[in-house]
Amino acid sequence: MAAPPNVRTHTKLTGTPDYDDPTFWDTKFATGRDVGEWLNSGETLIDAVMTHLESRPATNTNPRVLHLGPGISKLGTKLCDEFIKRNWVGSGIVNVDFSAEAVRIGQEIEDGKDDLHAMHWLQIDLRSWADVSRLALLSPFDVILDKSTSDAIATSAPVTFRPSPDGPSTCPTVQQIVDKNGGIELSPVELLALHLVPLTQKGAIWVTLSYSTMRFDNLHHMSQYWTVVSRAPFKAPQGETSSFAYTPEVFHWMYILQRK
Repeated sequence: MAAPPNVRTHTKLTGTPDYDDPTFWDTKFATGRDVGEWLNSGETLIDAVMTHLESRPATNTNPRVLHLGPGISKLGTKLCDEFIKRNWVGSGIVNVDFSAEAVRIGQEIEDGKDDLHAMHWLQIDLRSWADVSRLALLSPFDVILDKSTSDAIATSAPVTFRPSPDGPSTCPTVQQIVDKNGGIELSPVELLALHLVPLTQKGAIWVTLSYSTMRFDNLHHMSQYWTVVSRAPFKAPQGETSSFAYTPEVFHWMYILQRK
């Protein structure tokens, strides 16, 4: 049995944004105080996704992509455009966000589209297996697309799991680890990685853009199911800076993980 993931049990640093609170994002999206693009526009992610999907056997005509935490980004729409260019159905793209406002806005855009090309939008807390298990009917996914959602999830508290007869409320992958090891504590990113296991098959990839150079380091349980295939740096977009001050270069990182 795990502690509820939406209850803060860790100390929050003063002034730190509530990235792990859906109401924080609801307010930003509803008031227009977020431009919708986190870190950068994400074209590098789309390139990686399309390269992988085009390498599949020709018999697999309609790929499935799970887009984590899209917010009000245009990334999903750009990916859908690439699908349509290749005569793939846009309904193969599933956008999930724990912000009700993000889902409302996204669904509003899809309303009126042909069913084949309308992307799915679902309100899902990726830390909750009760939520994530709702995606089973739309799986297995060929690609997990993640533009810094892992970064946001990383700000939430670790989750402790203890042996419990209440198995259905726990991800089967997590339950196997608990049955073998007894009580365990999982970081939120490792919990996310394990929640994605039942939704994917061997060879699926997880493409992530992160500000962290070590987002997936030292995650022992995750490494049983996911291999970090590559980690590539990209120069971060720069804001306005003084011409008299030296500003060091900042890099973001694109990870590609593959399901074992």
